[in-house]
Amino acid sequence: MSTGPRAGFFESAVQKLFMRRAHVDAVDDLNAQFRMITLSGDGLKGADWTPGDKVQIQLKLGSWVKRTYTPLHWDPIEGRTRVLVYLHGDGPGTAWARGTRAGDTCLLFGPRKSIDLRRLPPPAVLFGDETSIGLAAALHATRGDTHGIELLFEFSAPSQTVQVTEALGLSKAQYCGRSDGDGRAPDLERRLLSLVDAHHPIRFALTGKSTSIQQIRQLLRTRGFSPSQFQSRAYWAPGKSGLD
Repeated sequence: MSTGPRAGFFESAVQKLFMRRAHVDAVDDLNAQFRMITLSGDGLKGADWTPGDKVQIQLKLGSWVKRTYTPLHWDPIEGRTRVLVYLHGDGPGTAWARGTRAGDTCLLFGPRKSIDLRRLPPPAVLFGDETSIGLAAALHATRGDTHGIELLFEFSAPSQTVQVTEALGLSKAQYCGRSDGDGRAPDLERRLLSLVDAHHPIRFALTGKSTSIQQIRQLLRTRGFSPSQFQSRAYWAPGKSGLD
């Protein structure tokens, strides 16, 4: 990529056209694995946000490196939103979340369409993992509860993550441990089928790890569910980074 005045002019033009400038209002450590970051600013006012939409945060001013998050809510009048960040590994997103402080400035791209929670009428199942808790919290905040929508999460360390889900009002969620590798996950399959048999869901929102989503889709198709009943969004994939 070229550098110098022309590159700086291009970047500035892109920011003015597509990016929203925000200030970090607060950073709250929920535990060692999760941080809640509250953002505000005039640039967030008037945004057309639907629960389940995503935003991309530019991790460093002057850089094109971004990471995608699901806002828990968005106040277009006050210009305020919150994102939950899973502190995992040592990638750019984790480094930004660990280092950001109240008073910092960042740029956002979005909100943009991802999972449309309005298209998840009960009875339904929302599946995900640590990266999906913000989505489930947005569902809870929008509806006041998750009655009629079953939540199923696979976690690497359930004992640490359940603390966060319960604090966000997701105490009725079910959990299973994440299996090693990308092979079959019998516990996940068993728990999912028990929800299907007990609650007869008509819609599914499948998020989180790409291979887990693929496994669930294949399993549900063998039970007669059609692709039109799924919304899917892979938030991460083994060996890849920066999924949109």
